Amino acid sequence: MTTPDPGERLAGARQAATMPTNEMIFSWIRDLTAFSGRGTQTIDDHRSADYLSAKLRDFGLVDVQVQQAESFHWHATRSELTIGDAAIAHSPVVFSFDVNGGNGSFSTGPSGLTAPVVDVGDGQEGDFARVDATGAIVLFNLRFTLPRSVLLAAGDFLYDPHGSVDAAELDTPNPYLSNFDEVLQRVIAAGAVGFIGVLADYFESHDIRPEYTPDITIPGLWVTKSAGARIRGLLASGDSTATLHLEGERKPTPARTVIGYLPGLSDETIMVQSHHDSAWDGGVEDASGTAEVLALAAHFSQFPQSQRPRTLMFVLMDSHWTGYQAHDRFVETFITQPTTARRIVANVTLEHIAKQAEIGPDGQLEVYDRPEFRGVFENVSSDLKAVIERAVAAHGLERTVRLPLDKLGPLLGELPTDADAVYEAGVPVISLISGPMYLYDKADTLDKVYKQDLGPVAEAFADIIGHLAVTPADEIGA
Repeated sequence: MTTPDPGERLAGARQAATMPTNEMIFSWIRDLTAFSGRGTQTIDDHRSADYLSAKLRDFGLVDVQVQQAESFHWHATRSELTIGDAAIAHSPVVFSFDVNGGNGSFSTGPSGLTAPVVDVGDGQEGDFARVDATGAIVLFNLRFTLPRSVLLAAGDFLYDPHGSVDAAELDTPNPYLSNFDEVLQRVIAAGAVGFIGVLADYFESHDIRPEYTPDITIPGLWVTKSAGARIRGLLASGDSTATLHLEGERKPTPARTVIGYLPGLSDETIMVQSHHDSAWDGGVEDASGTAEVLALAAHFSQFPQSQRPRTLMFVLMDSHWTGYQAHDRFVETFITQPTTARRIVANVTLEHIAKQAEIGPDGQLEVYDRPEFRGVFENVSSDLKAVIERAVAAHGLERTVRLPLDKLGPLLGELPTDADAVYEAGVPVISLISGPMYLYDKADTLDKVYKQDLGPVAEAFADIIGHLAVTPADEIGA
């Protein structure tokens, strides 16, 4: 009698095992969004890590652990903005007013910061050359610089069987890349004492919390496009002075990464990843990605160890919003200076199962019951590229583009997903992500999750993981 090879045993186990339903996966997202604002060091971040650890144990994973890394928590206790006598609605720029070069309290004082407002438009060098920003509060337009058209053009494969790509949607920006860093450098170099960023390419909301930007040494506030127009109207009428209040604290705190294993026949390990922290409720970012990791853990836990050719490692990161310290600690411990015999040979990351959104004619957010365009960033072999394409098509993941990192890496400068630190450490990655414009906003609530794709995404990536499990390690990478 012939003994089945590991691939045949795995295929048989895949047929016998069930995948959690859409409703079950959605219930985990609902549980996580109930821990509102899962920011590093908040009580809900603790609850999230405890909840996820318990889930992994319930599924039968072993060596479940919480790895800590030193990160920080930034919190504003007061923010106000007036131009002349007019109060302006706003949100503080998270991580701004870094007066201590690190942790500590910050304050503009009881009277606030009063200074003339200087408008530099889009903040190009020429815009600064025509004004004197010394001692001023600079007003500038935040522009997003990564439209959908760039990602779609960079793809080698697009699954869009119904031809849903609308030319009118191609200019819709992803909030991940913007002009903020370069304008901020000019603001500080010009001697400004504060700034007001106008969300010029955004829907009518100022509740945006982008990822960590270091060295914002002066206070800053975000305002909507309409509030920016109001400010400019006040400046034109002669009200050219603003008073800005910003008070709060930045303090050191541990980030908590949840890890669990399903041992296989080999110590060679496939890492399955997302991040559990969030800025707001985080239904899409990233309760949805976290729930997909749970679904895959529940699915593969039904296999006996003899039918898992490789060990599976499930990892739910923290500090995505505060500088990726947890990711760096993880890479050091498990990849670059490993303290275990297990060797990570491939990474699968899942993030943002999202509904598409656009800016409506009235400037408000319009959400559609269809998936946001999503990318699978990868640097794997041609055989595995074909596996990705087949899995996407077989499970109906419409509006999905495969994005080879040899093309996009030089353009973006980094992998724009939670897997970047692992990718930079040399591990081949297959990383699913979408970038709806509400991703960093308070509007990222439970209803933005594209529920009907939860099971199909998990099924597609179970197929991909199944192929990774039987591909020789030296044949995984591109």
